[in-house]
Amino acid sequence: MRKITLSEYNAIPEDYRGIWTVERWDLPDWAEIREKHIGKRTMMVNDNGTCLLVEGMGFEIVDDSTWKKPGEVRQEIGGLYLKFYSGQGREPHYADCTIRWNDTLETVEVRIALSMDSNTKMDDEIFYYCNGVDDLKSLADKSMEDFTIAECLGFGIYEELLQTT
Repeated sequence: MRKITLSEYNAIPEDYRGIWTVERWDLPDWAEIREKHIGKRTMMVNDNGTCLLVEGMGFEIVDDSTWKKPGEVRQEIGGLYLKFYSGQGREPHYADCTIRWNDTLETVEVRIALSMDSNTKMDDEIFYYCNGVDDLKSLADKSMEDFTIAECLGFGIYEELLQTT
């Protein structure tokens, strides 16, 4: 079943989405399947031809109204970065973040390297490598990656990781 956020659903032109209100008594089994259709949200998609998807059967809408917007996440990253840099007096090596998978919309906490080399003792701890804080901020927007950053939890340095393992 396809998952879509409420924002994405509402962004679909009204000609291609709506609420099922039409009774289909011309269908022999309409009485049995009526409750699966009437009052459900629908959307037209091009999936090997044009087809109508019905909420609960072809797609699920996930309410994203409480999620942080990409601009808020970028601002959060910048604030936590400045706090780390002013407290430590040096660049962080990694960021602990919550990411959201683009396909399932599920979240997971991960560690993203900022200025760490790959092929180190900590490779198993690193989910993703990027080149600095601006690269990290760019992951808050949907891109070619399979995920977006939903929240930044904080920054750290490589030496601290080695002490905890």
